[in-house]
Amino acid sequence: MSDYPDRYWHCYVKLKNNNKYAVQNDLTFDDLQQYILTPWHQSAPFTVSGKIITKDSQIEEIKVTQTDEPKRILAEQHDARQRAHHVLDMATDRHMLPIWHGRDLTFELLFAGKKEVAPNADVTLIERICKRMPNAARILLNRRRKGKMPFEVEDEYDVQDLLHATLRAYLKYSVQEDPLPKVAGTRSGRADISIEEIGVLIEIKYVRSPDDQKTIFDAFTQDLILYTSWPYLRTLLYVIYNADDLRDPEALEKLSGLKNINGKQFDVKIILA
Repeated sequence: MSDYPDRYWHCYVKLKNNNKYAVQNDLTFDDLQQYILTPWHQSAPFTVSGKIITKDSQIEEIKVTQTDEPKRILAEQHDARQRAHHVLDMATDRHMLPIWHGRDLTFELLFAGKKEVAPNADVTLIERICKRMPNAARILLNRRRKGKMPFEVEDEYDVQDLLHATLRAYLKYSVQEDPLPKVAGTRSGRADISIEEIGVLIEIKYVRSPDDQKTIFDAFTQDLILYTSWPYLRTLLYVIYNADDLRDPEALEKLSGLKNINGKQFDVKIILA
């Protein structure tokens, strides 16, 4: 980061559900790093022009730019151009000029460089439960010797019920089913389970034949776009049940990793169960 210019850094943040925004101009790079970049990468609160941003889910848009000159000079140049055209510009927010015309380094500084934090212990537990669901299903299937009806896992709904019940046994949080409303222009599918307090969504895919590989792969991108509408999203667990029946399950597993879609960064974990 020492290669970045020392002066004239600017940060713009627009909050969700209102038209409010905050702009901080003419920061040194040290100030930018201390007050914005470091808290952002640590998922800690940060301040922009006196506005305290407590979590990423509050943000609709964020931008970091750098200019060769301070905001004052850019504003003077703007006003001179307007006067040359006999225009008295009273509408433009001069604080936004460095945001509009500066060198945009938002992705490089906030997203591409964002460090992975230590995994949440509850998320790690949920991941382990998802992977081991077939083991639990085998126990519930062999109940006839006790004169009991078996619990057979035959579709996504059976997997969802089994996982939902198991998670409720382990977690202190509220575990909800079907958390997302249908979004216009997309298919009717929704995430199956959500845990709002830790930002976890779980989507379940049930494999019936090797041909399902292409269907799951094609649905994956569309699902990611849909799930960014959930404001609490931090981790998406994409559970593929009966994954051994796929032609190449490891190819799907490679889709795991940090994603940045519609300005939202979240972790995707493909779980082969």
